[in-house]
Amino acid sequence: MRSHVQHFGWIISPYSAKTRSYLRFKQIPFTDRAPSARQLATSIRSAVGKPIMPTIRRADGSWMQDSSEIIDTLEAEFPEPSLTPRGPTQRLVSLLIELHADEWLPMAALHYRWNREENARFALNEFARYGFPWLPAFLGRPLARPMAKRMASYLPLLGVSDATIPGLEAFTEQLISNLDQHFCDHSYLLGGRPCLGDFALLGPLWAHLYRDPASRALFEETPSVVAWMKRLLNPTDEWGGFMLNDEVPASLEPVLSGLFKEQFLYLQNLVAAINRYCDENPEATRVPRSLGDTDFVIGGIQGHRKLVTFSQWMAQRPLGLYQQLNKEQRETVDRLLVRVNGLEAMQLEIRNPFIRNNFRIQLERPAKNQSTQTPQPGP
Repeated sequence: MRSHVQHFGWIISPYSAKTRSYLRFKQIPFTDRAPSARQLATSIRSAVGKPIMPTIRRADGSWMQDSSEIIDTLEAEFPEPSLTPRGPTQRLVSLLIELHADEWLPMAALHYRWNREENARFALNEFARYGFPWLPAFLGRPLARPMAKRMASYLPLLGVSDATIPGLEAFTEQLISNLDQHFCDHSYLLGGRPCLGDFALLGPLWAHLYRDPASRALFEETPSVVAWMKRLLNPTDEWGGFMLNDEVPASLEPVLSGLFKEQFLYLQNLVAAINRYCDENPEATRVPRSLGDTDFVIGGIQGHRKLVTFSQWMAQRPLGLYQQLNKEQRETVDRLLVRVNGLEAMQLEIRNPFIRNNFRIQLERPAKNQSTQTPQPGP
């Protein structure tokens, strides 16, 4: 069968693991390609504006970029079997966990990779193997080292420091433990089939923490998480449906409570900073990639990190879904939000929403004298 798409991404890339596992589970025909450093700098940069993974090249020659947009688009084109819950509560939980995995877990993923010497050596070898496959390792490593240094340079920007590492590691261990308790009783997050949140979580947990040798010990006492990863990586036709009646397992509530307790405090500061920037720059069509620094909390420990504006784009997805619920749906969803102390957080208003245009984030500017509407999130 001719491939419907070509998927470009390294096995060591968390967002590529997210899209690759989705394609496999969905049984969408695709060819998996590991782009060389040369391909990233030439054909992929030319197509999407930067050397980034994952990207998708379709049969007609068009490209897709951004793991969430890739999955949203393909889920609409290949609606069956659906991996998008129909119930509003389950849909919201799936988007919230995607937000958590994509925008909060990178702190843990990058810390364990670049602050553990054995992991850093392993990652450098992987960068050389995929980036410069025509060279022996001893020649590829020096060429790959600038890429590795660039990734490691994100640690202080994300607030990973000697002061925050104890909290970050406590957060990571608790998250994995909470997930293990959940997967003892459930095959996936929301029942018998995976949702977007499953694929998003797989990215940092498998591609970073589990594959990297010095952090695999985090999973020694969590066999149910390991079994869940294997189910996502090696799908079969034997899987069921989402839980009935829009139910969300109680075992996910600790994960959601932690998300609202710490990540949403950061998001509130980020949205406020974006609003200030837009008030001061009313003609702006884009915002900078970061807008100064802010205090944040991880694992109960306070730190300092950059306000990364892209995170608002991801936060718009669950917030937009919630804002568009009708009264009856919201009453149902709110019962869960009250239990996980997330009701107030979900009232966060996005006054200056982002849209993606030609692979770039920009401000959605309404016509004059019209109110701004929060854009419809992906399914």
